[in-house]
This record gives sequence, C-alpha cells and structure tokens, in this order.
Amino acid sequence: MSLTLLSAPAIPPRNDEQTLPQAAPWGQLTMQHTLHAEGFGVRLRPVEMGDAPFIVWLRNLDHARGRVGDSATDTAAQQAWLKAYFHRQGDYYFIIETLGGNAAGAYGIYDLTGDSAESGRWIVRPDVPAAIPSAILAFEIAFDKLRLRELRVKTVSTNTNVLSLNRKLGFRQTGVEPAARIIGGASVDLVHFLLEAKDWPKIREKFVPLARLAEQQIREWEQAQIKKALKR
Repeated sequence: MSLTLLSAPAIPPRNDEQTLPQAAPWGQLTMQHTLHAEGFGVRLRPVEMGDAPFIVWLRNLDHARGRVGDSATDTAAQQAWLKAYFHRQGDYYFIIETLGGNAAGAYGIYDLTGDSAESGRWIVRPDVPAAIPSAILAFEIAFDKLRLRELRVKTVSTNTNVLSLNRKLGFRQTGVEPAARIIGGASVDLVHFLLEAKDWPKIREKFVPLARLAEQQIREWEQAQIKKALKR
C-alpha cells in the first residue's frame, strides 16, 4: 500500500508566499471513470490534468520519497504521465480532497485482474488527518462500486508505519518480494498483502468512530486555512 504518513504531521518548511496547489476544478480532462465517494469530511473524485502540480508536490514530500516509487519531479512530466493514464483502462486514480475543495492526498485502484485489483499510490499530506476517512471511502469504491473480491497491496519493507496500518486495516500478509523494485536508484523489498471483501464490513465498523473524530479535525483544519487566507 502506498499510503504514506508521518508520526508527527508537519509540512517541510517553504516560502510563505508559495501557494500550495489546490484541487483542480471539475470539468477538465479526466479518465473515463466517474467513480467518486464522499463522507467523513473528505471526498474521492477522479484525478484531472489540473491536479498535476499538486501530485508533484505531494509525491515529492520527504515522507513520500522512496516509498511510493519514482515520481515526476516537475509538472510537465506529471502531465505526460496523466495523459497516458487517461487512455488506460482498469486504472482508477483519485484525488482526496476536503469538502471545501482543498487537496489532501491521492489514491489509486489499478492492475485489475478479474475481480482483484491493486490498492496503492496512496499518499496523504501530513497536516490533514484524512487517512482513515479516505481508507473507508476507497474500500467502499473497491468493494461496493467495483464489486471487487479482493484488494492486493505492495508496501516497501522499510515503510514501517504503513506496514502496521495495513494490518490494522485488515490486510493479511501473503509474502515478501526481495529486490522487487528500484526506487531512487536503490532496490527495495516489497511486502505483499491481501484484503478480501468478505472481511471488510466488520473492519469498517471498527474504524467508523475514528473516521468521525477525523472528520471534526478536518473541519477545524479547513477553518484554520480559511482564516490564514483572509489574513494575507
């Protein structure tokens, strides 16, 4: 799973005048899917070409580099990747955003084989507690809308936070693939996990209270962002 978190949420320091890329407006070029979900203070909606600057920023944060595969380092390269993605079947890439439209992360369901697919490209910006809410929405899309029987996950073996989260979310470890990928010029091992649709309902019940708490925290975060913007 490519969900990436920090133990203490903090965005790396940057120029105060630099504007964080926002979620793109609806109506731009999208992959043909129209899947979306909303709840617990966030929504998942199809990625759009205008999201490229945000995706570059997100995937190149310190806590993401080296854990989610090599990433585009500039908007033009990310746009080229998205252009190819828009013509690819069986690949569902989402932006995670607050209900006010502030981009909070990204997530993907891809490599569909029958009723099985991989869950990944999952990164949540570290100052927004959107991990659990987005997890619930993502798995609802996978199991309820796409009617998948199982989700597969591959996590870099050194990404201990996400290895732990995989297990808490009900994923069962199925193996370790040595030197499975080259990231940043170095080979990494991948730990394989599996989550079956039949197991998700009971797991979901356990996480709903945490998601409701996160919803309140997300609302407070968004209100703080509005206040900051008004002071500029």
